[in-house]
Amino acid sequence: MDKIAKALKSPIKKKIILFFRENPQAVDSVRGISTWLNLKSGIARKYLEELVKDNILIAHRGATTTGYAYTQDEDILKRIEEYLGLNDEERDTD
Repeated sequence: MDKIAKALKSPIKKKIILFFRENPQAVDSVRGISTWLNLKSGIARKYLEELVKDNILIAHRGATTTGYAYTQDEDILKRIEEYLGLNDEERDTD
């Protein structure tokens, strides 16, 4: 099973991926993401970092905080859509 399929099997990772899929230009901190998704900060940080290792998210590390953003890699984005079961016609109507 590849990293994307495995990530989407985790309810928390899937929740994070869907958040960024719906807000592809968002860059947010652990605190912000945990607030939006109603997750404890420690849990959010753990899963955000795992998604960075999987190349699904990008970490923008600053001196005092890290902002997380959705990958811009077209191959990864396409595979996420495929795993979510969306075809081209469905994506065009979102």
